[in-house]
Amino acid sequence: LSYEDYSAIEETAYLLRSPKNAKRLREGITSFNEGKGLERELIEVDE
Repeated sequence: LSYEDYSAIEETAYLLRSPKNAKRLREGITSFNEGKGLERELIEVDE
């Protein structure tokens, strides 16, 4: 198991720990899979 994979698993567990957050994430994934997602361009921020 690579460090990146382990970190992804840890992040997923953290995000799903809260039932309210887990529900919101599931709803967002469902919406995206139904084609309701919006593509946006990232902006560059000068430091």
